[in-house]
Amino acid sequence: MSLGLEQTPPWRSELKVPLDEFQYQSFIDWLSETGLKLQRCFPDRLVQSVYLDSENLDDYHDNVAGISRRGKVRFRWYDQQPATMVLEMKNKEGRHSNKYVIPLPNERKLVPDDRSTMRELLSSEQKAGGVIRQQLLFPTLGVSYKRSYFELAPGLRMTMDRNIRYRGLFPHRSSSQSASPVARVVEFKFPVERRREVASMLSGMPARIFRHSKYVVGLDTVCAG
Repeated sequence: MSLGLEQTPPWRSELKVPLDEFQYQSFIDWLSETGLKLQRCFPDRLVQSVYLDSENLDDYHDNVAGISRRGKVRFRWYDQQPATMVLEMKNKEGRHSNKYVIPLPNERKLVPDDRSTMRELLSSEQKAGGVIRQQLLFPTLGVSYKRSYFELAPGLRMTMDRNIRYRGLFPHRSSSQSASPVARVVEFKFPVERRREVASMLSGMPARIFRHSKYVVGLDTVCAG
């Protein structure tokens, strides 16, 4: 998907490490043993998202199929502050990604968990709203989790997500949230040109780097429930 914006944001590499609680403790022990220092670079906050997809869930199926070049669109806000909502369009090519972030006026603090509210939120953003309407996208999944932010070295960021919860919106609407089967997700984010340096830094890590999508896991979780 493309929002047709003129300026292309920079690409970065992303490595994801999904962990159960036992693996998480081993991971923390490994960080301590290697001497890597976790420097908090931002206060913890609650991340809330609503993902958009086509009626046929094309983005979901592209991800499951492992298509290298793919995209996803989501609304995002933090803590309990939907008034500062943004629309994000994220592009992926393998383990590289970039994203457009478009602020959305939301004085009424609307939460876009249905198509009518989604369209109302996008009414003030003509370019983004036009693309969303043209592609006939629907709010499909609500996601929330607590995120911690760290820097391991200059330019090398690490986030850690926990308490991940999902709520189905389409094609089946859930009445409550479901807990993720994944306890925590660690993600390393860094400039593409530093991938060899990061690979060396993470050698010996007692966990697998794995292609993990909260959107895919979330839809699978709420559909299974």
